[in-house]
Amino acid sequence: MPRLERPAPSVFNALLDPLGQRSAQRRTRRLEDPQAVAQDYLQYMLSDYEERRAQGHRNWRDLCPVYAFALTTHAADWPRGGGADTCGELAEHWEQMRGQSRLNWAQAQPVVEDAWRALDHIPAAAVRTLLQ
Repeated sequence: MPRLERPAPSVFNALLDPLGQRSAQRRTRRLEDPQAVAQDYLQYMLSDYEERRAQGHRNWRDLCPVYAFALTTHAADWPRGGGADTCGELAEHWEQMRGQSRLNWAQAQPVVEDAWRALDHIPAAAVRTLLQ
């Protein structure tokens, strides 16, 4: 199992909805082109959450742990793919890390995969600032 770094608790707080706070709304810059790559993971995460929330999907308490899970597994270079072993390991690890998120692995997996694709294109220096 790859070594995981912990995501910064100041950023990944499931109790503080970043879109429910006025200061966070001012900091959030919407991506004009939906296919554009965020310059940092925080920007991606807030933009993705805003879009999912607008579509009536999950709340911050459910999604924050998913974003943290995606960040830590990407940083640890976890294997990807549809193999049963890989999916099983990720699902098991998700159960250990999900905290109070109500999402099961089948619900969290597409969000994680989207975040991994974004992280593939975000400069490593911008990602490292979110890990301790």
